[in-house]
Amino acid sequence: MYFLIGGDGKEYGPKAAVEVREWIAEGRLNAQSQIRPQGETDWVQLGSLLEFVADLNPQTAAPNPAPLPPPQHPTAYPPPPVAYPVAPQPATNPMAITGMICGILALPMLCCCYGFPFNILGIIFSIIGLTQIKANPQQEGKGMAIAGLICSILSFVILAALVALGIAIGIANP
Repeated sequence: MYFLIGGDGKEYGPKAAVEVREWIAEGRLNAQSQIRPQGETDWVQLGSLLEFVADLNPQTAAPNPAPLPPPQHPTAYPPPPVAYPVAPQPATNPMAITGMICGILALPMLCCCYGFPFNILGIIFSIIGLTQIKANPQQEGKGMAIAGLICSILSFVILAALVALGIAIGIANP
């Protein structure tokens, strides 16, 4: 009985000598194939075992009219990896992204330019993004568009509060 390492790198066995000879005849094993007799611990090449030398080198065999495919052995390259199709990811609406960015920029820009033009652009781009997402539900970015809209409106509310506070301070301190 013998253990074999096939061309796929997997171990097979125990196999009787008759089965090993069948595999040699089928071209599944060659002289470089790894084999280990039962009870042994070391792997050797099939061609080094005398009981299979005649099977590996038939002197009297008739020529085969059809060429056999090359035998696979452990030194053969593994098959290429299988590529599985990937489902396309839904696209994020670019207007929603732009609206969110403009809305976020409007808040820190309150101190230098009253948030203009970012708060106006944030409202415009966010509304366009929400409209496009409503028309095409496969697109993502609704949350981004809403965040841009909220930040832009918030910058107007803060601006109005600052102007009211400035007017109140101006009236209190003539």
